[in-house]
Amino acid sequence: MGRWSSSDPADVAWRREQMSASNDIEGVGRDPQAEKLVARLDAQGVSAADQRQALKDYFSQKAQ
Repeated sequence: MGRWSSSDPADVAWRREQMSASNDIEGVGRDPQAEKLVARLDAQGVSAADQRQALKDYFSQKAQ
């Protein structure tokens, strides 16, 4: 299993960094509240699966 599909926290963090760099290159805007949410969940030690669900919930509520 490579870094692109691993659930290891270091690999998840690496993918996040890659995504951020790609978004910056493409000029994709950021959502400051989503970034704060992820930082808080990271600090609380929330699993990657639970963080994904929290982000899905956040963006679903935001779209309404």
